[in-house]
Amino acid sequence: MALIKPEIYAPIVTEKFKGKVVVEQLATDLGVLTGNVGDTVSFPTFKRIGDAVEMAKGDEIGVEELTQAESKATIKQVAKGVRIFDIDDLTALGNFIENGAMQQAKVFSRKIDEDLIAECDKTTLKVATANGTSITANELNLGLVAFGDEQDTEDMSGIVINSMLSASFYSMPEFVDSQKTYNGQNGNGIVVNGLIGHFRGIPVFVSDKGTLDSTLSECKTYIIKKNALGKMYKRGINIELERKASLKATDLYGDVIYAVKLLDEEGVVVLRKTIA
Repeated sequence: MALIKPEIYAPIVTEKFKGKVVVEQLATDLGVLTGNVGDTVSFPTFKRIGDAVEMAKGDEIGVEELTQAESKATIKQVAKGVRIFDIDDLTALGNFIENGAMQQAKVFSRKIDEDLIAECDKTTLKVATANGTSITANELNLGLVAFGDEQDTEDMSGIVINSMLSASFYSMPEFVDSQKTYNGQNGNGIVVNGLIGHFRGIPVFVSDKGTLDSTLSECKTYIIKKNALGKMYKRGINIELERKASLKATDLYGDVIYAVKLLDEEGVVVLRKTIA
């Protein structure tokens, strides 16, 4: 008799997944995927219309067709299995079911975050930093300047940094000084689910998936606007159980099917030392 029930285990993995994703939570959910793994799916990205035109009496207002740009992503399936022996689950120290769920959730969340960061790298907005392993408040401000006059805090989804840059933030008066008008008592420096605080009111998250160029030893920082990234899921995390009676063990196979896409090439700014 199996000691583990998938209907109990699956929600545990899903709940832990939600607590581990960082960049994924900054992406807009665009509904349920249709299609099969390996197929391409279209994401809705609208082309921007031109500027308003001054008119005089009797002029007819020009009409510009609202169109969508071609934006496709490949549907992916990622999976990971865990084997739990009955004897370990019953007698070993620690909770094997809890730990298995945590580790499966972590590898799923890291893979999806990594794919979203790869999409962020496609942005047209890039700002050079002086150092590959540190960042300054002025450089972050220059990153925001890349958005032009569209820098409203309410339009920003978040800033994502590599963990190596957290020390830079903790030494920034602009980040830790509660006397600054844009800081206040906001708990900056206290890490909760990857959130280390706020910079100019924008949430700052730490994620090491895809945020380090190991070849150049450079950290990459991302300022992400709302609706700049999109995500679609075929379904939630699926867990299937296979009982290995001869081994007195249970194999738990988990998988998730999804697609992610950069929806706005001017909705993300990348800050790094080397700009290609």
